[in-house]
Amino acid sequence: MSDVGDHVAPGEPGLPETPTEPAEGGSVASLEAERPSVEAVPREAPVPVAAPVEAPPAEPPTAESLVAEAPPVEAPPAAPPPVAEAPPAAPPTAESLIAEAPPVEAPPAAVRSVAIPAPGAATVPKAAGGPEPEAGRIVGGLVQQINADEIDLTLDDGRPAVIHRRNFDAAGTDPTEAVTPGDRLEGAILSREDPKSRVVLSRAWAQKKQAWSGLETVASDKVVVTGTVTAVAKRGVVVEVHGLRGFVPSSHLELDPPTDVSSYVGQTLDLRVLDIDPAKERLVLSRRAILMKERRRATHGVLTSLVVGEERTGRVSSLADYGAFVDLDGVTGLVHVSELAWGRVHRPGDIVSVGDEVKVKVLDVKVKRKRVSLSIRQLVPDPIAELVDGEVVSGPVTRLADFGAFVDVGGVEGLVHLSELAEHRIFTPEEVVSPGEQVRVKILSVDRKRRRIELSIRRAVSG
Repeated sequence: MSDVGDHVAPGEPGLPETPTEPAEGGSVASLEAERPSVEAVPREAPVPVAAPVEAPPAEPPTAESLVAEAPPVEAPPAAPPPVAEAPPAAPPTAESLIAEAPPVEAPPAAVRSVAIPAPGAATVPKAAGGPEPEAGRIVGGLVQQINADEIDLTLDDGRPAVIHRRNFDAAGTDPTEAVTPGDRLEGAILSREDPKSRVVLSRAWAQKKQAWSGLETVASDKVVVTGTVTAVAKRGVVVEVHGLRGFVPSSHLELDPPTDVSSYVGQTLDLRVLDIDPAKERLVLSRRAILMKERRRATHGVLTSLVVGEERTGRVSSLADYGAFVDLDGVTGLVHVSELAWGRVHRPGDIVSVGDEVKVKVLDVKVKRKRVSLSIRQLVPDPIAELVDGEVVSGPVTRLADFGAFVDVGGVEGLVHLSELAEHRIFTPEEVVSPGEQVRVKILSVDRKRRRIELSIRRAVSG
């Protein structure tokens, strides 16, 4: 056995010796006895020490320690917890996949029961006990049996149906008196079936729906309908049109609203639809619209028949400051105040009155503007044609002016100038004459074209 001290180089400080395999016959105890102690190292020798750093953990951390030391983190409510993906040890089977699959919530029953039919597909009725998808549809069938309470039918699709008496019509007609077996009837399907699994129909409802539909078409086409007045309302009358209840306001009964509408009850009138709303069951009609159309047609016919210069007979319908209106078979013409008489007219009421029957002459016709000019005076002789120059006549003083006085001679006015009122000089007509006074005048001149007549009082007196 070699000495252990032989392995230490001379001059080196005492370092721990590297243990070696003991030789044969040596023991571990002898080696431990020969190892130098740590205190034998000189203090002057520096001991190599590394910079202070965090030493890694002696042992690798486990999953439990990391979870325990990690700070608590709030996971979002909707996010699922992280699941570690690990490859399966063996390929999964169908049974294992089905067993491990999460349960799937079924959709609501309302969603599952909705079915969208293809375009043009026939509607299949639901089973008895649920609402009919075809409720309100009008169908037809043949009558099989009739009694006082109901009518049995077979629909075109072969299903049995029934119409109860209360659904036969709005008037409550006895079915046995209206139909016979083999007749064809139509009705609207109600949203239920009777205990005998028969389709319940309403003939009254079908008639009502068809009537409203027909009136809507009539209203859009402006077609005339016929209605019977059944009652008097507050501001008009109630009429029955195609089995429906309608209303005609008083202002739409005539061209001029009548004061008493009770006389219309029971009458049949031609009407036109003004307003219709099936949802609110509102129906408003008018007779005035038809009368106005008839009047316009008649007016156009009369206007085209009038000839300028012809004589017509009419009735004075109204008066105005500028003339009188005369009705000629539905056409209203105007007689201007200057055409009422040959003389001066202050007011039309001095010549004619409302309701008088007069003869008029047609002066002008404008068909497009519907204007007719008439004359009354041109149907009587013109008094100016009978006047002769130099003749002395009598007449009343009609009015006075600063320059003279006007005197009526045979229906026309003539002027007596201020210089012709008296032999002496005067300054105002009032010095000699007054309105309404009868005087004798001499005709000095007559201008028939300008319709001017010159008269003289002083010359009639002097002769």
